[in-house]
Amino acid sequence: MLRLTLSLFIVLALVSCGNEPEVPAPPGADATGTEAAAAPAGPEIVEGQLLGGDETLESGEYVDIVEVLVRDGQWLRVELLSGDFDPYLIVRSPTGNQTDVDDSQQGNLTASKAIVQATESGEWMIGVTTYEPGESGGYTLTYEVLDQRPADADEGRQIEAEEDYDPSV
Repeated sequence: MLRLTLSLFIVLALVSCGNEPEVPAPPGADATGTEAAAAPAGPEIVEGQLLGGDETLESGEYVDIVEVLVRDGQWLRVELLSGDFDPYLIVRSPTGNQTDVDDSQQGNLTASKAIVQATESGEWMIGVTTYEPGESGGYTLTYEVLDQRPADADEGRQIEAEEDYDPSV
């Protein structure tokens, strides 16, 4: 009886394994091979520096780029702090719709904040840059993806850029 039970267990184990090797899903995909949904993340903190030799916008400002996966309807909350330069944020959707944020209009020369509700799913770009060309120095970028509208969603100045605007990052 024990031999029959062991034989049955081994046969069932072999049948469930199949002959095909298990292939891992590509990066950014779930077990079914489809694009993984962006889960609320955060906050993520990036310490960086804008320096000569960095990529620049067409207008001459240094820029660092961070990409984050965001799902349609989620909120992307971004804050940029610097004591070395007047911070300026660029947030661009996967299809190129862009929000520029410059809080210096309110007299703030050390911080810039963007809170954007995603209108499409995919890789969103956060551009860390300066208000004036040639400005450089250290910064702290904090960003997070949220399922709910954040309490501070109305803070910060947000300008929808022209559709054909391309800072050639």
